[in-house]
Amino acid sequence: MTEQVLGQVFSILGMVITIISFQMKDRKQILMMQTAGSAFFLISFLFLQSWAAVYLNIVYLARNIIFYFRNDAKWARHKAWLFALLIAVIAAGSLGYRTPWDILPIVGSIFGTVAAYMKNENMFRVFKLGDSPCWLIYNISVPSVGGSVCEIFNLISITIGLIRYRKKGFLAETKGGND
Repeated sequence: MTEQVLGQVFSILGMVITIISFQMKDRKQILMMQTAGSAFFLISFLFLQSWAAVYLNIVYLARNIIFYFRNDAKWARHKAWLFALLIAVIAAGSLGYRTPWDILPIVGSIFGTVAAYMKNENMFRVFKLGDSPCWLIYNISVPSVGGSVCEIFNLISITIGLIRYRKKGFLAETKGGND
C-alpha cells in the first residue's frame, strides 16, 4: 500500500512540473522542465511497477538532455539522434510490455520524441497534442492519479501555450527550422 501512495505522490510532483513546462517560452526551458517531470514520473512508475512507463521515462531523460544541447554541442546536432531515440522508445516500451494498454505510451512517446526534436516551440506543443491522449488513457488504466490528471491539464496547458505564443502562420514559419 505504501508503494501505491508514494507512486501517486511522485506522479503529482511530476504533474505539476510537466504542466508548467508548456508555459515556458524557450525550447530549452521547456525541455529542462520536461526532464524534471520525467524524473518524478520515472520514480512514480517504479513504485507503481508500471515497467513500460519506467523504461520510457529513462529514454525521456536521455532524449531531453540530447535535444537540450542540440543547438550548442556538435555531438547533439546529428539527425541520427531522432531515429536512434525513436528506436529506443519502441525498444523500451516493448521491454515493459505486459498488456495491450502498454502500446499507448509507445505511440505517445513517438509523438513526444518528435516533439522534443522540433526547434520551434509551437511545433513542439502541436506534436505533444498527440502524446498526451495516449498517456491519459494509459494512466487511467494503471491507475496513476497524478499521471491522469497531468495529461488532462497538459492538454489544457498545451492549448493555452499555443494561444499565448501563437505566431501568424507558425506552421509555415517552421520551414527549415525543425531539422
